[in-house]
Amino acid sequence: MDLAKGKEVHAVVYKLCLERDVNVGNGLIDMYSKCGNVFYARKMFDRMSESDIALWTSLICGYCNVGKNEEALGFARRGDINTAFSLFGRMNREGFVPDLVTWNAIISGFAQSQCLFEALNLFGNMLVSRIKPNHVIVTGLLPACGLTGSIQKGREIHCLVYRLGLDANVFIVSALIDMYSTCGSLKDARNVFEKVSCKNAASWNALIGCYGKHGMVGSTIKLFERMQEEGVQANDATLTSILSACSHGGYVEKGLKIFRSMKQSYGIEGAKEHYACVVDMLCCSRRIEEAYELV
Repeated sequence: MDLAKGKEVHAVVYKLCLERDVNVGNGLIDMYSKCGNVFYARKMFDRMSESDIALWTSLICGYCNVGKNEEALGFARRGDINTAFSLFGRMNREGFVPDLVTWNAIISGFAQSQCLFEALNLFGNMLVSRIKPNHVIVTGLLPACGLTGSIQKGREIHCLVYRLGLDANVFIVSALIDMYSTCGSLKDARNVFEKVSCKNAASWNALIGCYGKHGMVGSTIKLFERMQEEGVQANDATLTSILSACSHGGYVEKGLKIFRSMKQSYGIEGAKEHYACVVDMLCCSRRIEEAYELV
C-alpha cells in the first residue's frame, strides 16, 4: 500500500467534504490500517460523527496488523487487553455489538502476537456474548493452547468443536492433532486422527510430524507407509517430516532411500528443507564426505 498516495486521496476527500461519510471514512481507516499507520486510522475513527460495525472492525483489524510497521503500536502487539476490553465496552455503549469478524480479528491479533492467555481470555468472553465461533477462530486459537501447555483448555475447545459439528473440518483436525502433540498427549492426537473418516494430506502430515517430534521414528515410518497404502499423495511437508524423523532417529539408509526416490515415487523435486535434513542425517552419522558431496 502507498501511504503517500492514500494521503493525497484523503486530501481530495477532505476538500469535497466527504470525510465524515461512514463508507468513505471506513475506506480511509482501512487504507491507513493496511499501510501500518494506526495513528492516522485511530485519528480518522475518532473524527467520525457516526460509526458502524464496519468502522470498528476496520480499526481493530488495523491494530491487529500493526506488526507490519515498527512505528505503529497497537493493543494487539502490546498485549494490551485492557484497551481491547475498553474498545469493546465503548462499542456496546454506542449500541454496536461486536460481530464474529470483529472477535476473530482481535483474538487472532492476540494469538499471533504471542499474547496467548489474553487470546484464550477473549475467546471465553466471546462465548459469554453468545457469539458462535467458526473454524477460523478455532484453528487460530488451538496453537495457543499447545504453546501454553493448556491441555484442559484445549480439550474444552475440542468438546465445543464437537458440539458445533466442526470436528470433520480438515483444518481443525490438523490443529487439534498439533495441539495435543505440543501438549505431549500423543494418545489424544492419534484418537483425533483415527476418528476422521476422510483424511487429507494435512491430517496425515500433522500426525506424522507429531510422532517425529517425539522421537517415535518407527511409528512415523509406519504411518508414512500406511498413508501410501491408502492412496494419499505425500507432499513436500510429508517428506520433510519423514526425513527429519529419520535424521533424529539415526535411520540413515531409510532416509536416503526415501530422499533418492522423491522424484520418481512422489513427483517431488528436492527442496532446501529436504537437503538440510539429509545433510544433518549424514553429518550425525559421521558421513561428512557424503554430506559435502550432496551440497
